[in-house]
Amino acid sequence: MAVDRDTVNELARLAGIEIAEDELDEVTNRFSSLIQEMDRLKELDLSNILPVTIFPEDGEA
Repeated sequence: MAVDRDTVNELARLAGIEIAEDELDEVTNRFSSLIQEMDRLKELDLSNILPVTIFPEDGEA
């Protein structure tokens, strides 16, 4: 998924975040890199990975 300056501007507006014009290219590049990494994680085969319980149910500790 490609992320452009307009998308970053709209996301910033919706989140109530101000991004300076001179920082917009850097934020766009970083956000695009993050989305690419998330897309790459979607491709992992996790079918043999069992869920891990971090917080035990009451009485299991």
